[in-house]
Amino acid sequence: MATNLLVSILTLALGAFVAALPHRAARTWGSQRLARLAPERRASFVLWYRAFGIILCLAGLLLAVDSIVLEFAGK
Repeated sequence: MATNLLVSILTLALGAFVAALPHRAARTWGSQRLARLAPERRASFVLWYRAFGIILCLAGLLLAVDSIVLEFAGK
């Protein structure tokens, strides 16, 4: 359970960072691709980074809830 919670906390933190600051995250992890895109395509690229961050947050939240519920259901 502790490992699952640790992974879910890290996933939540990374997802929150990407969702809150998608342009900065895109510059960090997709800098070469972001630099090559035309200005009108950059907005879409950053929007997809935000969507990825939200999905990552939800996955971390679901993992945490699943770990906690299974821990208490097993006792």
